[in-house]
Amino acid sequence: MEGNLIGRRTVLRTAAALAAASAVTGCGALTGSGESRTSSGGGGKKRLVVSNSGGAYNDALTKAIYEPFTKETGITVTTVNYQSAQVIAQVKQGRPQVDLMDNSLLIFQKMARLECLEPVDHDRLKSVKGAGISEIQLPEHAVGKNVWASLMAYRTDSLKRAPHSWADFWNTHSFSGPRSLQSVEVDLPELEFALLADGVPLDKLYPLDVDRAFASMSRIRGDVKK
Repeated sequence: MEGNLIGRRTVLRTAAALAAASAVTGCGALTGSGESRTSSGGGGKKRLVVSNSGGAYNDALTKAIYEPFTKETGITVTTVNYQSAQVIAQVKQGRPQVDLMDNSLLIFQKMARLECLEPVDHDRLKSVKGAGISEIQLPEHAVGKNVWASLMAYRTDSLKRAPHSWADFWNTHSFSGPRSLQSVEVDLPELEFALLADGVPLDKLYPLDVDRAFASMSRIRGDVKK
C-alpha cells in the first residue's frame, strides 16, 4: 500500500439487489453468479434464486422488489441466506445455487478477484439508465442500491452530558463507559472516525492515513466491548 495511504473511499456504502433478464426494479445493486434457472415443478416456470441476509430486510425486499418483479415478468423469486464463502465454494465446484446476491460491494470485490461473478450488462437494465447512479456504484459485476450512514448514539440515562464529536467518543475519561464500533465482519472499520478523533480536519481525511487511524483506535481498544 503506497505510502500507507489508501484512495478516497466513498461514503456511500452499498448492497446488491435484484434484476431481471433485462431490467432492475429500483436503483439496486445487483450481481449475477449464475443464470436464471427452471424450477423442478410448476410446469417449467422460470425462477430466480436470490441470496440476501434474511429477516426484516428480506421481507422489505420481497414487498418492494421481488413481488412486483414476479407480477411484471411471471418469474418466481426464491430467497436463501448464504454467506459469501458458501457461494464462492459453490461456484468453484461448478454448482452455484444462486442467481443473484444482495451483499456489500466490498464482498463483491473479493468475489470478482476470485472470478466467482458474471459481469452485468448495465445497458440492458432499463431501470439503471437515467437513475442518476454514481459511476462508482456501477462496477462490472454489480449495481449499487442501498445507501446508509454510520452515526453516534448514546444513552441519555447514563451520560451526564452529551458527546458532540468523535474526539468526545475517544475521550474515555470525560465520557467513561463501554463503547462499540462497527464490526469488520460487516464492513470496513471506521477509520474516518478514528482520524477525526485524532485531530485530522474533515476536509483533509482523504487519502486515509491507515497507520494513524489504527493507532488512534488502539488508544480506546480496552473500552470497546463490541
